[in-house]
Amino acid sequence: MDIILEFLLTALYTIIFIIIIYKISFFKLDDFSKRALAYIFVLKIIIGTLLALIYTYYYPDRLKADVFKYFDDSKVMFDALLEKPVDYFKMLFGFRNDSPYFDNYYTQMNNWYRQYESNIYNDSHIIIRFNAFIRLFSFGYFSVHTVFMSFVALAGQTALYKFFKKNTPLKPIILFLASFLIPSVIFWSSGVLKEGLLFFGLGFLLFYSYLLLTKFNLMNLLWVVFSLILLAYLKFYITASLLPLLITHYWCIKTNNKYILLKYLLTIGVVLILGFNFHYVFEGYNLPEIIVSKQNDFYYLALDQNSGSMLELEKLEPTFFSIMKNVPRALFHVFFVPHVFQKQSFFSYISSIENLLFLLLLIYSLVHFKWQNLNLSFLYFCLFFVLITYILIGLITPVYGAIVRYKIPALPFLFILFFMIADTEKMTHRIIMFFKNKKK
Repeated sequence: MDIILEFLLTALYTIIFIIIIYKISFFKLDDFSKRALAYIFVLKIIIGTLLALIYTYYYPDRLKADVFKYFDDSKVMFDALLEKPVDYFKMLFGFRNDSPYFDNYYTQMNNWYRQYESNIYNDSHIIIRFNAFIRLFSFGYFSVHTVFMSFVALAGQTALYKFFKKNTPLKPIILFLASFLIPSVIFWSSGVLKEGLLFFGLGFLLFYSYLLLTKFNLMNLLWVVFSLILLAYLKFYITASLLPLLITHYWCIKTNNKYILLKYLLTIGVVLILGFNFHYVFEGYNLPEIIVSKQNDFYYLALDQNSGSMLELEKLEPTFFSIMKNVPRALFHVFFVPHVFQKQSFFSYISSIENLLFLLLLIYSLVHFKWQNLNLSFLYFCLFFVLITYILIGLITPVYGAIVRYKIPALPFLFILFFMIADTEKMTHRIIMFFKNKKK
């Protein structure tokens, strides 16, 4: 009976969200029908379900399965709604919920407190709260959470597509592929994981900040503030990479795109100076020490979990020189690891094939380089966002299974970047000729 009820409820919410896609103007794309987005939504639900099945097979212990462990923890928070609803809402919204009293709930969870805790916010809290909120509608059926997360991620990716559309004249099909159909992106953003929320925050911040730049609107401002807060709590390294570059991009737009590269280099230089001296103003927030602490946290956590995909990282020292010295290796790991010749898990194997495809795309873009009439500010925005994000990930992450997931917010920008510098007309012509020859 439970299986039937779960199927019916899942089907019902799927239909409701498809109706929303068709009815709400936000999901209207100039170059694609709403049916295309509906298909993507259904595809995400299928992939999210497949992801849950894979986790069930690979991680029979639910305490180690990311897709289940936060869902299970959310039941502790949700159960408070029946007996002490005030406690539930305080925990849900993070309002006066840090007193020892609430440890009665948190100690029943397995992931509210981390074994290795730095002074950066624990991003597990957000996904636990998300699941505790969705339980109001799901009655505890996991597949319903997959439907909700798929819709949330789809909304963020739709906003991301619109942001790309505003900033580059690339063909709509390329923007659509970058926003919705990069394998790692659609795979990891479709399950009940942080990545779905991450793409929601990323897409909404970029799109609504652009709208706010062109015309002030209170609703646009609220979306910008909400998505910025969400991103900051989810993945601080994404916020740290994105925000200065976004401000610089809009600075270039407002100043008629003069001295673009100089402005980006100036911004990055100022951010580095401030970052490495931040502790003189706010004691306890020492950027080099935070980076070293995060690397140590990841390393010891990987050892405790007996991870089979460890990388050899040089132990960082909390100095500018030590961090800069390790930047080339960090970039290499994130760009090229895992590769197809490594012994690896199912998840990493998908990424290794994708890495190979991106490498081939990079080679093609450089061989058939064409400096087109494009938005140079946006080109540098994509370039530096990818580089800074990859550097931060590569410095602190000693497990390539984790790198696979952490780098996916940058993949759409990397994809766009390659096509911005490549001769797309020649590429299209060769693809057409290839299929014509195949038919013969």
